[in-house]
Amino acid sequence: MSEKSDHADERAYLARVVSELIAVRRARLLSMLVLALAMLVAGIGAAMQAQGTRVDTILLFSAFSLIMIGIVCALGAILAWTRINRDVLDSVASARPARARAPRTRNAGMAVAIGFAVLGLLFGWMLFTATPILAIAIVLACAVLACLGPIWANELSTADDRFAVILDSDDELAKRFSTYTPIWLHEAMENEKAGQDRA
Repeated sequence: MSEKSDHADERAYLARVVSELIAVRRARLLSMLVLALAMLVAGIGAAMQAQGTRVDTILLFSAFSLIMIGIVCALGAILAWTRINRDVLDSVASARPARARAPRTRNAGMAVAIGFAVLGLLFGWMLFTATPILAIAIVLACAVLACLGPIWANELSTADDRFAVILDSDDELAKRFSTYTPIWLHEAMENEKAGQDRA
């Protein structure tokens, strides 16, 4: 009975780790796309603002930098896309993935979104008189960045349910998962039980 209980606990623990890994992969891909769009919006806004009776070289340089950052984020999204379909069990074979430090609830995600929205409105209000086009671009960019909180919160909060659906639809993966034991799992379980005993 104890062995069956321990096996069930190990499967549940491993399921949480794997489901979070899948969620993090998806959230990273979406985050890179969001960052790329936000940087490109801000960069294009800065470039448009720099064009006038007198070309503002500082704004042009800022626009170039933001657009280059946006392109790098887009390349990061492509890299994240290539990793999203990697075998999740092989990915956790040698070591447990680090726990994501990101909002995990809807309220936490909305708090991040509201923070970006307030920041965008504040900068927009400060810059609107001198550089109205740039101010609007910054407001739009921060509105895009506000999506980051809800994206991570949604992916992490629904990770377990999503992994359960994956197991139901993939018999081969479910069969592998039922007996799969990475080298770190027993030690991680012992550490978790020790932490619960201390608590």
